[in-house]
Amino acid sequence: MRKLWVKAWMTLDGVFDAATMDDWWQNTDSPERQQYIIEQYQQGDIYMMGRVTYEMLWPGWSKETTGDGPGPVLNRMHKYVISTTLTEAPWKESTIIRDNVVEEIRKLKQQPGKDIIIDGSATLVQSLQGTDLIDEYRLLVEPFIMGRGRRFFEDGTAMNKLRLVESKTLQSGTLALIYQPDNE
Repeated sequence: MRKLWVKAWMTLDGVFDAATMDDWWQNTDSPERQQYIIEQYQQGDIYMMGRVTYEMLWPGWSKETTGDGPGPVLNRMHKYVISTTLTEAPWKESTIIRDNVVEEIRKLKQQPGKDIIIDGSATLVQSLQGTDLIDEYRLLVEPFIMGRGRRFFEDGTAMNKLRLVESKTLQSGTLALIYQPDNE
């Protein structure tokens, strides 16, 4: 069975939104960080996201088909967009899932292949809490406190006990953390 994991970048106070990202993400970008991100992406062959994340990423990444960045890796993956409002998904190899989201993701997990990566998409991730579909949370926690902006885990998110299975500190001070649900 495939592993499904969530990839999220956020500040120390959990802010992840695109409106604040230039304040913190650009300040920690480095070749080391890019290499870490690419190595993570190479573990998957399904790239899943909500509509907002899809609409933010596809215009740029879909054009980056060569080079050493994440674009070529993402363009080789099949993309699944979870949305009830999106009518077309122009990024190559994209499929829209509108209904029966949990059931459709379960089917994808049963298929042979590499990992399923959910990129950001906090609303999608929160909707999957309690379904036992998420196997890992892979977080890049940036050394900034924003004090404003949308938090990845909003108030009201279901409580989940996690256990840390891997941690790495990048030279920028970014923490690369991998958590798994602790169902004990």
